[in-house]
Amino acid sequence: MRRWPSPGLRAGVTLSFTLGATALATLAALGTHAVTREYLLDQREESALRQAFADAGSVRDGLRTAGLPVDDVLAALSPPSGSDLLVQREGRWYSSSLEVGAGDVPAGLREAVGAGSAALAWTRVDGRAALAVGVPLPAVDAQYYEVGVTDELARTLDAVRTALAAFALFTAVGGALLGVWASGRAVAPLHAVARTAARIAGGEPGTRLAPTDDPDLATIVGSFNSMVDALEEQIQREVRFSADVSHELRSPLTTLTTSVGLLQRRRAELPERSRQALDLVGRELERFARTLDDLLELGRLESGAGARERVRVDAAALARQALDGSARAAVPVHAAGPAPVRVDAQQLGRALVNLFDNADRHGRGLLAVRVQREGARVRVLVDDAGPGVDPRDRQRIFERFARAGSRGSLPGSGLGLSLVAESVRAHGGAVRCTASPHGGARFVVDLPADGTTGDGTTGDGTTGDGTTAGVAGGEP
Repeated sequence: MRRWPSPGLRAGVTLSFTLGATALATLAALGTHAVTREYLLDQREESALRQAFADAGSVRDGLRTAGLPVDDVLAALSPPSGSDLLVQREGRWYSSSLEVGAGDVPAGLREAVGAGSAALAWTRVDGRAALAVGVPLPAVDAQYYEVGVTDELARTLDAVRTALAAFALFTAVGGALLGVWASGRAVAPLHAVARTAARIAGGEPGTRLAPTDDPDLATIVGSFNSMVDALEEQIQREVRFSADVSHELRSPLTTLTTSVGLLQRRRAELPERSRQALDLVGRELERFARTLDDLLELGRLESGAGARERVRVDAAALARQALDGSARAAVPVHAAGPAPVRVDAQQLGRALVNLFDNADRHGRGLLAVRVQREGARVRVLVDDAGPGVDPRDRQRIFERFARAGSRGSLPGSGLGLSLVAESVRAHGGAVRCTASPHGGARFVVDLPADGTTGDGTTGDGTTGDGTTAGVAGGEP
């Protein structure tokens, strides 16, 4: 069975207020209508009884006059507007109107009056509600009836129902508006927390929630700020530890590099096995130095230190410059038009070189670089000639020291793609790995075009083509 999505917090609060106000207004309207109707009916019946007794007395006095016909007695009366008079005497019925006769008097009312009791009953005359009142006249051996339509009472009740329905409607609308206001007040602190968390995640670790005088929110604000302080302190400790370790390793590394350099200059004097060992030590020292440099750079990126001014450049020109600077001038750069970005050219250029090195080292060579503008985004596509990356590894390869497949024996620090991901993320973009149309791997660098702001994702946390944005990590 299809499950309907549950409403959001604001929609739920608004709906609750609306339904609650509607229910209360409906109950109040129904109760008011019932009380008002009962009161008006009682007033109408009392008025009809008083009028009928007064008119019955006049009929009785008139019939006591010898020789006066019943029709003349009825004609002498002035009944209320909309009322008709009837008299039953000696088995005959007399009426003040041709439209109303004995058939309009309810049988139950005739029985009650015949038994000697004054009574009243509701009936209908020509489809309209009417009130019939009967009074026995034993002194003249007659029964008096007064039948009056109650159109004015029906109009009054209709007006009351219309007013109460309008009241219920306005109350429901008022409840909805109150719900909108109340839900806005209720979720405002949540929006403040979300905005603050987004700014912290976007590279502003010093952002905190503003103090509040609300005792219900003070605990939440204090706990959130304390949590962010502790998190920032923990991150700073880790960054400092990584930087300190990397820095302290430079001294012995420099000593080892100098010593190996001296041995390399006297290489011809060494036996063959020693030369092989020396070459191995030289390669490992070079790899160690590169790993150390990458760790220091990652530390700077994560801590936000060493940020340089960003300039407006064309992404295609930056890619060509990175190719030329890494001795890959023969690799073509395809661009379908200008693709301006505002970046730290040195930092992003190094990230592109890392992608090129990854293609040469693990992808059997760099094939081509493409730059394209798609709306508010600029994408740099790097294709290699390798076998591609298994879909299960396409996100893991951006983790530090991660290697895909069985290529762990290939040279490299294992941090190249981590640096790429961190550098691109620092520019509000994202990087991902997909399959290349040429059969190898394709690395896509997604950046906001100049003049736009972005975090590399759409509203649902994905990039424009639906892939997950903002991955980070090492190289294959």
